[in-house]
Amino acid sequence: MLPLIVFVIDSLLLCVLINMIMQLRLLRKDPEAYRSEGRKDVKKRTEKMIITAMMLAFALVLKYFSISLPLMGSNGLRMGFAGIFTAFPAILFGPLYGGITSALTDLLGFFMKPSGDYNFLFTLMGFVGGFLKGLIWLLVRKAGKNAARAGKSILGAVMCVFLAFGLSVTISLNRDGLVHGLIAHADDIPEKAVMTEMLEKEETGLPTRFVGMLTSTKGEKSYRSSFASNANLSGTGMMIAGTLGIIALAAGIIIAAVNKKKGKDPKGISDVFTKILLCMLISGIIVTTVNSKILIELYGIKAPFLVYWLPRLAEEIIICTLHAYVTALIYKSMEKLFRARGYI
Repeated sequence: MLPLIVFVIDSLLLCVLINMIMQLRLLRKDPEAYRSEGRKDVKKRTEKMIITAMMLAFALVLKYFSISLPLMGSNGLRMGFAGIFTAFPAILFGPLYGGITSALTDLLGFFMKPSGDYNFLFTLMGFVGGFLKGLIWLLVRKAGKNAARAGKSILGAVMCVFLAFGLSVTISLNRDGLVHGLIAHADDIPEKAVMTEMLEKEETGLPTRFVGMLTSTKGEKSYRSSFASNANLSGTGMMIAGTLGIIALAAGIIIAAVNKKKGKDPKGISDVFTKILLCMLISGIIVTTVNSKILIELYGIKAPFLVYWLPRLAEEIIICTLHAYVTALIYKSMEKLFRARGYI
C-alpha cells in the first residue's frame, strides 16, 4: 500500500512541477508556439514525467532499505540503491528531470522517514547533484572517439590508483597486526590511548597512520569501531571500487574487440559504464564536498575539514562505482527500448 501512495503523491507533484516549468519556458520563448503546441509533444512530455515519477517512487521506497556489505564487516559500508533510480531521469531526459528527481527524493524521503532536523540546503544540493549528472551525461555522450578513449584511459588510471591505495592500506594494517585478512574488526583494534601511542611513536606504517588520522577526533567509546570502519573504507572498499572499475573496462575492451571482429557495433558496456561513472563521480564528489562543509558549519563539528571529508569521500567513491556498475547493466539491457522510444 505504501509504494502505491508514494507513487500517486510524487507522480502528481512531479507532473505539476515539470509541466509548469516547461509551459513557462515555452510561453517565454514563443507565445505562438505555446498556443499551437501539438498533442504529440504533450503526450511525449507526459510520458517522460510518468516514467520519472516511477523512478522517483522506486527511489523513495528503496530509501527504507540499505544493506551492510558482508565483506565490510559489522563496521563496514552501508549501501542503498535509491541512487540508481535517481540517475535514470538525468540520463534519459536531461538535467532538469535529474535535478527535480534528486531534490524530491531528498525532500519526500525526509518527511517519510525523518532523521534529524530538515535543512533545505541538502535538498538544494540534491537538485545540484541530479542536474550535474544530466549535464555531464550530455557532454560525455557527444564526446568523439578520441575524447572517449582519453576518458577510458583516465578512468582506468584512477581505478588502478584506487586499487593500489586500498591494497597498500590493507597490507599495512595486516603488517601492523591490526587486521587479519581483508576485514578490520573493532575487537582487534587497541584502545584509543594505546593506538595513539603507537601512531605517535611511528611504530606503524604510513597507510595505518593515515587511517589513524581519520579517526583521531573520535572519542574513547567509538574509537575502535570508527577505526575499523575507516580501515574497511580505505582498504577493502577502495580495492573493491578499483577492481570493479578495472573489470568493467577490461570486459568492455574484450567485448568490443570480439564484436569488431564479427562486424558488429563495437560499443560495449564499458562505454556506458565509463560515462555513467564519470557523471556519478563528478557530481557525487562535488555534492559530498559541499555537504561536508555545510555539516561542519551547521553542527559546529570541531574536526578539521580534511579529516571529516576524506572518509565521506571514500564512501562516495565506493558507492558511486557500485551504483554506476548496476546502472550500466540495466541501461545496456534496456538500450534498444530506450532508443525505440527516442530517449537516447
